[in-house]
Amino acid sequence: MHREELTRWVGDTDAFLDGCWRAAPALFRPGPGAGPTAPLTLEDIDTAVAGGLLRAPHLELARAGDPVNSSQYTRARTVSGITTPGYIDPDRVRALLAEGATVVLRNVEHWHPATRALTRRLEGELGRRVEAFFFVTPPGAQGLDLHRDDADVLLLQGTGSKHWTVCGGPTGPDWKPGEAADGGPVLLDGTLGPGEVLYIPRGFAHQAVGSEGLSSHLSLTIREVSTQQLFASLQRLLLDALPLPGRPLDDDALHATAELLLHRFRTRLPELTAAAVVEHARRAQLAEGTVPGLGADPGIAALAARLGAPHDSAASTA
Repeated sequence: MHREELTRWVGDTDAFLDGCWRAAPALFRPGPGAGPTAPLTLEDIDTAVAGGLLRAPHLELARAGDPVNSSQYTRARTVSGITTPGYIDPDRVRALLAEGATVVLRNVEHWHPATRALTRRLEGELGRRVEAFFFVTPPGAQGLDLHRDDADVLLLQGTGSKHWTVCGGPTGPDWKPGEAADGGPVLLDGTLGPGEVLYIPRGFAHQAVGSEGLSSHLSLTIREVSTQQLFASLQRLLLDALPLPGRPLDDDALHATAELLLHRFRTRLPELTAAAVVEHARRAQLAEGTVPGLGADPGIAALAARLGAPHDSAASTA
């Protein structure tokens, strides 16, 4: 399978998937013009914040060891007499950033079409849901303490530089994402400059500190399905199109319903494979992450152009 987008990020995709994927962190330094290009810039963020429609949690501020409450950078707005809280206040965001807080833009693919196009390309190549986050960190500042993410992460440094420390992964299947008290041995310790890429396997503990200049980076999280999602897919695969009464009225009806379920399980279970259940769960996860209508054509402007077009004379006289 040709993975054109992934190649831009990691170079040799076969070597990456065989040697790094889920196994080891890696730093990639593509040559000029060979690496990926961030679809979102600081100017784009300025425009989005100044536009006044961004709300928490799409934009948040973070500071390691000293959480920033959303009340410090959001305000309520009143439209048609309805007051809604959580809108981003540009002046407060700038002030807190200058004081050392990190700006975190979550799920950028929800509202930025070019970023959504990038995540869709990678989703098609990897068969997994991809979400986009964008971080802006002042020099010497740290947005998050040592933590583990429930996703594989590809980072692209945009402006400035950031120093990363990546430690070991989970030691068992019952690990939890979030702050890590002890990350284990340090596996990677290095500084990421503009255009450089860092891969962090799912669950590997990591932290970062802004180095020179105002650091900005795009973080793509590659999600994997959970045990709960596998269970949900197994239910769908077993029970698809099976007509079941919602509330059986008596014991006979209740036993008949149970017999229907048992018969379906007995006939379909032998046909199912683990690979089929995993594939179904991944497809369901991809569908859940789809943003309806983003980048759709025709849009409102196209509709206006079509409605405003002159009628075909032949068609109008037919």
